[in-house]
Amino acid sequence: MRTKEAIMAILPELEELEEVDFRQYAPPYPNLLKAFLESGEKGLPAFQRLAEETVGKEAVGHVLLSLLQYLLIRYRRFGEYAVVKPTVKVFLTLKGWLTENGLTEDWHRILGSFVGYLVTMLPIIVEHEDKETALSYTKLVESLVEEASEKFNNEYYDELLTRVREFRKKIEED
Repeated sequence: MRTKEAIMAILPELEELEEVDFRQYAPPYPNLLKAFLESGEKGLPAFQRLAEETVGKEAVGHVLLSLLQYLLIRYRRFGEYAVVKPTVKVFLTLKGWLTENGLTEDWHRILGSFVGYLVTMLPIIVEHEDKETALSYTKLVESLVEEASEKFNNEYYDELLTRVREFRKKIEED
């Protein structure tokens, strides 16, 4: 299975995925990914059409969530910078797909479970990127943490929000 090629066909706009090592990734629905790759089509909407025709629309969410989890595992286990920016982008893609498909509660579960990881990635982004890029990612993560803080009304998310805001101010001042 040419997993990386299949993922790149589904998410061609996420060029950063090209740098990710997919050799240990065992995606759900491998036959669906193979069929999509062989179709020659590109993009998430085309992948969703094929999924709906063959196995069901929910397969799209499963593939995106599996990809997010794989990227997070590579980040946590190996500390790979190559997965950091794609993780944020896949997180946003998953948010968009879930909310567009009326799966808001699923989005909230994912937000609550994984937003803290994005916060831990910010210092690494600052270390590797220019100020403008680092600030953009920080503001993006800040908005996600704000969403979690408002949704869950929990001290953990409030602390994350304080940390992200302090981090953003530090970037702006440097």
